[in-house]
Amino acid sequence: MTTSHGRRGWAIFLALAVLSLGLAPASHAKLKDPKKLVSFLQIELPGWQVKAGYPKFERVKDKAGKSFVEGQVIYTSGQSTITAVIMEGDVAGQIADVKKFPMADNPKGYCRKIAIQGFEAVELYEKAKKSAFLFVFVAPNCMIPMEAKLVGSTKVLKDLANKIDLPGLAAAVK
Repeated sequence: MTTSHGRRGWAIFLALAVLSLGLAPASHAKLKDPKKLVSFLQIELPGWQVKAGYPKFERVKDKAGKSFVEGQVIYTSGQSTITAVIMEGDVAGQIADVKKFPMADNPKGYCRKIAIQGFEAVELYEKAKKSAFLFVFVAPNCMIPMEAKLVGSTKVLKDLANKIDLPGLAAAVK
């Protein structure tokens, strides 16, 4: 599995993607209408409710000066939550970092390379925390990081990812 420092790093990365570090006046996004990202996240998940105010759209610029746009959605079911973010723009560095994550499968959890609708992805699960992560690589300028808390596996994230029109999203961000 990963070290606690590695897990903390990915949690911080995902938190930054979800919480956004600041508004950017301009973006490197290729979408003609970046707000269209939200339409890809208007998905019903049986047993889950969309949090009020979501899905939503933001323009983001991180501390390193990288800018992108993102569509975000948060689902809840009892104490469990799912957060999914479509990031489009200057995200090649984040994609490269996730692809370097070491693969593992042991009693503490797993980190595996998989495919979702033919797109490369990485799934992680931490059994002790019941935390799941899924990163779907849609294009060199687009990725979808997802996190689920208090779940039994990555299945709910894969279910959500399989409901997103990934081929349509890939075409939209070219």
